[in-house]
Amino acid sequence: MPRQNLTPETTPLDVVRAVRRLGQNIMRARIRRGLRQADLSKKTGLALGTLQRIEAGNPTTAISAYFAALWALGLEREFENLGAPDKDDVGKTLELARQPKRVRSSGGLDADF
Repeated sequence: MPRQNLTPETTPLDVVRAVRRLGQNIMRARIRRGLRQADLSKKTGLALGTLQRIEAGNPTTAISAYFAALWALGLEREFENLGAPDKDDVGKTLELARQPKRVRSSGGLDADF
């Protein structure tokens, strides 16, 4: 099966909304810091057009570009919480469901200490 690239039209709506919100947050943080897009572009090493796509919330822009913008704004501490296993309630529930219900002894206890 050939690989299918996401486009703005084929990206799930929840993903589009989340990326758009992230772009708005990045823009708000840039403005709060009194930076122009050109300033942030220079600090990140990203092309100005890429930064404009980030702030527009384009879902096809590389995640590393979003991370670079967050880093340049001093918001990199948020990275470690993305997809954190401790916050994955569904995954934890499924993992627990796969655990054996009972543990069976493999035989008698060994008295050899």
